Amino acid sequence: MQNNQALSAIFHRHSVRRFTGEKLSGEQIETLLRAAMAAPTSMNVQPWQFVVITDEALVRKLSEVHPYARMIGQAGTGIVVCGDTSLYERFNRLHGEDHTLYWVQDTSAASENILLAAFAMGLGAVWTGVYPLQSRIAKLQELLNIPSHIIPLNIIVVGYPESEVGREKDKWDEQKIHYNTYK
Repeated sequence: MQNNQALSAIFHRHSVRRFTGEKLSGEQIETLLRAAMAAPTSMNVQPWQFVVITDEALVRKLSEVHPYARMIGQAGTGIVVCGDTSLYERFNRLHGEDHTLYWVQDTSAASENILLAAFAMGLGAVWTGVYPLQSRIAKLQELLNIPSHIIPLNIIVVGYPESEVGREKDKWDEQKIHYNTYK
């Protein structure tokens, strides 16, 4: 692989589930959110909304509500990445087709930017899925007072990793590549 910082982050980033407990600074959180908002977005709608969880009591409740986000108690910070579905109403009327589900793609791109930025900053992070599971969506909307047109996509748990790991991943599978037509 080339010696390129972006490619290095892509190939070495990994899910971190064990954290030291050291708190992130406000500046670090802002950098992660700026990276998220630099993501590509369909029709420049920018449907993302972010609920940053740092309050210890709320962190505990969140770890109880989401079965795969329990490590948030150790990390101390969670970013709930959400999509505002109401922003597509105008496009739907103008184009006569439903563009609403583009929020999933846009917020997924923002989520990946958070994960890559966290790695580049020496932090660890893991994406814990929420959407499309209605039970998880409802629990988060209730716990965090999220309106019904704002849909939580995931919770990204982020903090200082307990150990440094970063061996290059190689998921290359030539059988999954098709040129010009699907073969």
